[in-house]
Amino acid sequence: MVTEVNKTNKSDEDLTPSYEKLFQRNYGVLNPEQQNRIRETKVVIVGCGGIGGVIAMALARSGLEKFVLYDGDVFHPSNINRQLECFFNTFGENKARATHKALLKVNPEIQAEVYEYYLKPQDIDKAISQGDIILPVADEWPLSIHMLDRAIDLGKPAILSYPVGALARVSTFLPGGPYSSECLVMPYRANYQTLKEFMEDPANRQILFYYKSAGAWRDKWFKKWCQGQRPHAQLCGPVWIAGTLAAMEVIKLATGKWKPVTAPRHWYITPTEARIKKFSLARRLLSRSTQYPWGKELLVALADRPWLVKLFTRAIG
Repeated sequence: MVTEVNKTNKSDEDLTPSYEKLFQRNYGVLNPEQQNRIRETKVVIVGCGGIGGVIAMALARSGLEKFVLYDGDVFHPSNINRQLECFFNTFGENKARATHKALLKVNPEIQAEVYEYYLKPQDIDKAISQGDIILPVADEWPLSIHMLDRAIDLGKPAILSYPVGALARVSTFLPGGPYSSECLVMPYRANYQTLKEFMEDPANRQILFYYKSAGAWRDKWFKKWCQGQRPHAQLCGPVWIAGTLAAMEVIKLATGKWKPVTAPRHWYITPTEARIKKFSLARRLLSRSTQYPWGKELLVALADRPWLVKLFTRAIG
């Protein structure tokens, strides 16, 4: 038998939503002007799965009402371990559409431009022009890196948010600051095709030893991933933490109340620590070296020597 205790009857008027009622607790931290800035900020989210779904929901529950959502993928059973809107009854549903539907359940006043297809490299500049803050969080890493770099060139703030197994990293990239490609030891300011070729090369993948150290990937999984036979290993906790931190960076940029964590500084979260680190200068110099044949040969030489990869990983941070 279920006994209801202290049941409170509320009038229909008490339950009538308004923006102020929905987000009244925000006003204990933010003033009305700051909250209105959140409401009026427009974000472009490319990829509405693990990271993107969490970012969108956290921002909707913070009072943001303007979204641009891109995703051509549908939910699969393998998404259930981390993707916020993935349920048995959403398998096969487009991720951007499902995210939009979830946002409207939070706030029916939300305005969203929903694109149920993958963003193409040639349309990146147009997508960047659609919003105030750019969040490239698609699984296609070359597209996300290129978009982060292009946002800087076009004068827009962009946020890097990615999990690698047990590791989560988040950083805000501002015009005039370093590029994401150099912070992540990718070919410096390269175009999409160059980044794609670089990232799909097994030799280049093998130097990402931190996937196994900080990210805690199992050795067998890492080796098969290097050969293109496995997807990224991910856990729900780091994915949701990375998404939530990225949403908080948006709130910082929108309100001006707090200073964002800007590149080369970044959030660095593992199961045993949470701190702000810096992408090292060595990383950035190595990124620039990949523009030249000798730089590319250096990476191949490293990949052939596992002991040197470990030493190299510790050196660049």
